[in-house]
Amino acid sequence: MKILFIGPTRIGDTVLATSIVNYYLEKFEHSRFTIITSPIAKNIYMKMPRLDSINVINKKKYNFHWLDIIKFSILKKWDLVIDLRSSITSYFLLTKKRMIFKGNNESHKVSQFKEFLNADRELIPKVWYSSEDSSKSLERINNNQKFIALAPYSNWPLKDWSINKYKELFENEYFKNYTIILTGISEDIRNKVEFNNFISSSKLNIVNLFDWGNLRNMVPIFEKCHFFIGSDSGLMHLSASTGCKTFALFGPTNDLVYGPWGNHVVIKSGNQNIDYGLENLSVEKVMNTIKRTFND
Repeated sequence: MKILFIGPTRIGDTVLATSIVNYYLEKFEHSRFTIITSPIAKNIYMKMPRLDSINVINKKKYNFHWLDIIKFSILKKWDLVIDLRSSITSYFLLTKKRMIFKGNNESHKVSQFKEFLNADRELIPKVWYSSEDSSKSLERINNNQKFIALAPYSNWPLKDWSINKYKELFENEYFKNYTIILTGISEDIRNKVEFNNFISSSKLNIVNLFDWGNLRNMVPIFEKCHFFIGSDSGLMHLSASTGCKTFALFGPTNDLVYGPWGNHVVIKSGNQNIDYGLENLSVEKVMNTIKRTFND
């Protein structure tokens, strides 16, 4: 079965969309995939099984990037086209079957995917990595340590908790024997002075992995962590997909649709005013939630 998969552009959406790919890989052992994705999401697919090709499409003005997709795929014959971008392009492709996804704000995205496929089993997001990815990643950490993964930044400041509140949280005696693995990209840092003060704190043991490696490299690291905490972001979804207990801090975004998939924990600010983001989320509430989760 030759499948053309037109995937999302953002990292978090792409991680969730791997649940669809995994479903077809498991259900149809002879399925093979051609992936259309964005430059920032391509690394998520690079080590997946039965991959024929990845086609990276750069977004263009006036949606002209869809012409690139048509140019690549229109003369090929497909058994199935799965389009998660709800585009008209898919109607022009030669395929035995086409499935065009249209989302809603009433249930989690993975639940929507299951209904979309009329799947006969639960869908599970999973990002694939190689032994080389794993070796490179595990060289950065000491297996004798206890780890907490922290991704404090997203692509929108209102989704982020103050780095000073994270500092106050981790200076609690409860975390004294843990090493913090700090991850993200520098362009998302809002206040570099506060960020550098967090790293240089003598009370915290930190491994700084900002701007290091690729998304696949973080998977074996998250698998080694006691838990993850951070913003509603692609890294949050990546952590949840590994089975690492994930504490996702939510302010203005919809946790019903975009919360971490699986047995994880959403901690909400409690303020319905979008302009305040996570401003009123207290360290005490986060601390108590973590303690309660692991004591239950």
